[in-house]
Amino acid sequence: MSAARDQDAALRSFEAAWRARPEDRIAAARADAMQRFLALGLPTTRDESWRYTSLRALAGRPFVDAEPAPPARSSWLAGVCAAPVTIVNGRPSSGAPQPAGDPALTIESLRAAIDRDPASLAARLGSIGAAESERWALLNRALFVDGLQVRVAGRAAAPLLIVHSAESARDDAAVHSRVIVDVAAGAEATIVEHHLGGSGHATLVNHATQLHLAPGASVEHYRVFSSDERTTHFDALEVLQGAGSRCRQFTVALGGAMVRANLSGRLDAPGAEHDSYALLVGRGARQLDCVNAIVHAASRTTSRQTARALAAGSSRVVFNSRVLVEAGTAGASSNQSCRGLLLSPTAEIDTRPQLEILADDVKCAHGATTGRLDPNMLFYLLSRGIDRASAQTLLIYAFLDDLLTGMSLPGARRAIEDALIGELPGADLLRSYR
Repeated sequence: MSAARDQDAALRSFEAAWRARPEDRIAAARADAMQRFLALGLPTTRDESWRYTSLRALAGRPFVDAEPAPPARSSWLAGVCAAPVTIVNGRPSSGAPQPAGDPALTIESLRAAIDRDPASLAARLGSIGAAESERWALLNRALFVDGLQVRVAGRAAAPLLIVHSAESARDDAAVHSRVIVDVAAGAEATIVEHHLGGSGHATLVNHATQLHLAPGASVEHYRVFSSDERTTHFDALEVLQGAGSRCRQFTVALGGAMVRANLSGRLDAPGAEHDSYALLVGRGARQLDCVNAIVHAASRTTSRQTARALAAGSSRVVFNSRVLVEAGTAGASSNQSCRGLLLSPTAEIDTRPQLEILADDVKCAHGATTGRLDPNMLFYLLSRGIDRASAQTLLIYAFLDDLLTGMSLPGARRAIEDALIGELPGADLLRSYR
């Protein structure tokens, strides 16, 4: 390590936490991940995918593992299923309860999976992301304390809600957890992950989820961030898709001091289709950084990325998307679209769609726009007798809510819309229309 990196209190504390961990049956995989992380060091704005997000303040803070079992916080998404599974500070709060009467789902804790089949689990911990952007995933691989392994063998009878609760009685507590989901050929499931925390203490959450879709599998996946203004989230989502599989993914950021949400997707066989949607709401001094990287590794694969970003106060919102179409992938199709809305002269939205095409006979497009409310739409509402403040509120909500129309869970959409309204100016007016 360089002398500069050696001065990073955070880096030293992560290494100390790894050395203090008792060895388990995947110790070799953990050691490899930790050594790679230490060699790379913490990201800086000199790293291409981190150019808009500085971790200088975080690097100077020493972190300690969060305590094992504080009380769990309830989720406002609890209504989407009968029996949520709760992970508190990286640990399943009651083992890994099975959804009642649903033979399609099997859930076990990762600790149990490590003890049962360490070689298989160690092999599953590999990453499909780029080294530069996957640093926090490497750290997660070294330090995760527990999590869930979910197997979907058929058509799930109901959505699975996983509530990630991060709570600590002290500042600079760190939480590392992981979820691995295997979806069998032809199986279907809806999985909702809700990340929340509100202890009032500065907390670092470093989470990773892996989705593996076998041929013909179908998944609708949600990750929703709604922690308080002292919580920092690093979240790595990896999606590997087989032939003819379908994945619809929603990322909704409505809270946290900083949220860095990575998505690494690989369409590995013909007919795989991936749709991702990002709703990023910045207010106050919040920093939201959404980084997507989709690889088309087979012919006749399809990906679509859609993002809506709102920045108010002194917040900063980043949407960085990259699509790689590998050689020999004829018939691949990709589209990237990001629209941003600025509500303050001190706010900032940065969008960066990227395409790298190494094949012929493909169809790819991208577009990004950032601006203020459409003056024509505003004039239309004013001409109908609606006052300016109400007209602006309605247009802001319509701009964002458009992205949620593709959700297949009415209960989840309603709950997310209610939470979204609470983040916007004119919340009372919007509630009166519901």
